[in-house]
Amino acid sequence: MTNRKTRFFGLRKGGGLVALLLVICIFILFLFINLSIGTIKIPIPELIRFFTFNELEDPINRTILMDIRLPRILLGIFSGAILAIAGNLFQALLRNPLADPYILGVSSGAAFGTVLTIALFGAGGVLPAIFYNLPIMAFAFALIVAFGTYFIAKKGGKIPVVDLILSGVIMNFLFNAGTTFIIVYGWRNVQQASFWLMGSLSGAVWEKVYSMGIVAVAGVVMGMVLSNSLNAISMGEEEAMNVGVNVEKLKIFIFIAGTLMTAYTVTATGIVGFVGLIMPHTARLLVGPNHKVSVPASAILGAVFLTTCDTIARSAFQPSEMPLGTITALIGAPVFIFLLRKSRK
Repeated sequence: MTNRKTRFFGLRKGGGLVALLLVICIFILFLFINLSIGTIKIPIPELIRFFTFNELEDPINRTILMDIRLPRILLGIFSGAILAIAGNLFQALLRNPLADPYILGVSSGAAFGTVLTIALFGAGGVLPAIFYNLPIMAFAFALIVAFGTYFIAKKGGKIPVVDLILSGVIMNFLFNAGTTFIIVYGWRNVQQASFWLMGSLSGAVWEKVYSMGIVAVAGVVMGMVLSNSLNAISMGEEEAMNVGVNVEKLKIFIFIAGTLMTAYTVTATGIVGFVGLIMPHTARLLVGPNHKVSVPASAILGAVFLTTCDTIARSAFQPSEMPLGTITALIGAPVFIFLLRKSRK
């Protein structure tokens, strides 16, 4: 039993730490680059001076940084981290590198719940009913989709890759159709709704940043606390039970936690795909399969990826802004095809 526990709970013990430090350095580098780039460029030395001594030579740059750019990038950092962690959890649970909230249809379910709530309580202004019901409705429908996709794809004790993808596609089509129906006949602000559904960080405010930061930190802590169990279950349910993991309870908890994190992110950013698919896979390639290291690495890479895509979306197509989901899809779709072909082999 001791050797088996060592096998599962000590995956590449001590390995990947150097790569994790490299990932952190990449995060810091891209943070300054993304903060610098925009309609008005802020020199990186000024940014370093601001974060070191709280000084900026130009007061206009300070206003841009504090009121517009910094909350937007921080929202992207936390949202990317949450989606990457959720993808990491789903991939470990399903033992499938192609599982993520977008592919499983969770994001479309959350979007349906969000749009339904807005249509019911009004699209203008911020009403108390919207504030209290929006996350709940998004979570409820996302959870329905998550379990629906899981049980449709499940055959016996296994979940085939193709069946999982097809189940997610079915759920995506179903709830996207429902969302479109509500937008056309309920919300009616088609242009605003379409832009939001394709992903955007343009509505970033400090209140959203604070709440999203709490969820992101909680997700990282949860993933690291569950790392031993995730290491075990990634090797197979039977082997995980042999080392004392309550697999069924862990499944339910991860499905609920991953769905809750995804739903909360969708209410703030809209649908942003492929972050939870690509970043956990990249993290495992860099730091190894040990979730004690791959969870924080996934979160950091997700933050870097989403904020960089947002910088491209808001800066490369001026004076227009490209929807964030379009940029992530342009990068994520080819990677998804590569992973699908690799998994078939």
